Amino acid sequence: MARLESSSIRQVLKTVWIIGGGWAGLSAAIELVDLGLKVRLIEAKKQLGGRARTVQLRSKEVDNGQHILLGAYKNTLSVMLRVGLKPDELLYRQRLDLRNAASKGFRLIGYQWLPVGIQFILGTIGCKGWSILDKFSLLMAAAKWVYSDFNCQQHLSVSDLCSGITNCVKNNFMSPLCLAVFNTPLELSSGSVFLRVLRDALLAHKGSSDLLIPRADMGELFPQAAQQWLNDRGCEITLAHRLKDCPLPKSSSLMDTGPDAVILACDAKSSARLVSSINEAWASQCSDLLHAAISTTYVHCTDPEFIKLERPIMMLEPSNAEDDFGEKTAQFVFDRGFLFQNHSNLIKAASNKKMLSFVSSYTSLPNELISAAVYDQARKELKLRDLEILGTVTEKSATFCCTPGTVRPGNKIIKNLWACGDYLEGPYPSTIEGAVMSGIQVAKMVAYDL
Repeated sequence: MARLESSSIRQVLKTVWIIGGGWAGLSAAIELVDLGLKVRLIEAKKQLGGRARTVQLRSKEVDNGQHILLGAYKNTLSVMLRVGLKPDELLYRQRLDLRNAASKGFRLIGYQWLPVGIQFILGTIGCKGWSILDKFSLLMAAAKWVYSDFNCQQHLSVSDLCSGITNCVKNNFMSPLCLAVFNTPLELSSGSVFLRVLRDALLAHKGSSDLLIPRADMGELFPQAAQQWLNDRGCEITLAHRLKDCPLPKSSSLMDTGPDAVILACDAKSSARLVSSINEAWASQCSDLLHAAISTTYVHCTDPEFIKLERPIMMLEPSNAEDDFGEKTAQFVFDRGFLFQNHSNLIKAASNKKMLSFVSSYTSLPNELISAAVYDQARKELKLRDLEILGTVTEKSATFCCTPGTVRPGNKIIKNLWACGDYLEGPYPSTIEGAVMSGIQVAKMVAYDL
């Protein structure tokens, strides 16, 4: 879509209200302001960022979830640059690596200038701890995905894609990769969406499969800079204001006052509540979406002999991830001390020294049981001692379950009333890239439609 002349837009559209200040809402606001529109952004919480924000935990600033981005996230990296940030300084770049504490498991190997597909083949062949049959099964499955142009039937799950793959590869490669992409188990994750992400990661461009891990709190990663950028350009931002009713655009109400268009950039549950009396069918689609929790446990290691983990992100052994309650606990551990060691704020760097974050996806355990299980994992698998559990932060509706054949709501609700977010129609699952992509696309559609 060609960029519209701002002067002509102002003659037709005066104001767009955005309800929700997460990454989708902020991206939409930035795009609309760039197009010359007058924007008001309303957020229910006291700070921007949505489900990717900084929170307080026992007087320490942490994130409400540890995030992993991919090198293929071109929209996310682009919008960070637009607000004056330097992604290379804020994100630690690591080649795809799913090894455990014993350095067993998959990783890309070979010269980085080689095509990612070649690195994938070399990584499979050289995978430590896999048998010849394990390696052959993954290469054959990958060949099928390439032959199908990374497409499959909509009703298939990622588990279905594992047909012919050995249990070792399924548990130590497919499962953690699926959790990193969807935050849901193989059986509940859409095979077609998984293949789309895999295609973009393996075939997009150099570094597209790299893991990008934040070197700063999520607030510093984008929301704070976005807020300043928007304020400098006249965007009105209202925080800690929860709307009871959905503001209607002029064209949809009997009043001549109010916004010319409205974009709902809040979560699916809030959007459904706001528009239930406006478009019941659309609200029902939102309500029907399944959601899953993600828990992040923060641990401080006071052992004087502990300096840092071998790698800033490490997969935890699936066979050791079963606690006494029969549910999986953490699947990944991040070394925040390693990541924050060069932070410009020395106090921030010091507060994260020897701090680890353990991510437990798709869990229903209460926080105290997750903390206890993580403590046990850290001692047994990572061989750590003198551990202090700072606490567990659980985002109960952290991600919608992108299940096979899921019908996701569309972006347009009624005339001049739109929605954006990672749960809406789109090629990606519930990710930051999906949210940013949705925000930008909807902003362009709003401007064009009006």
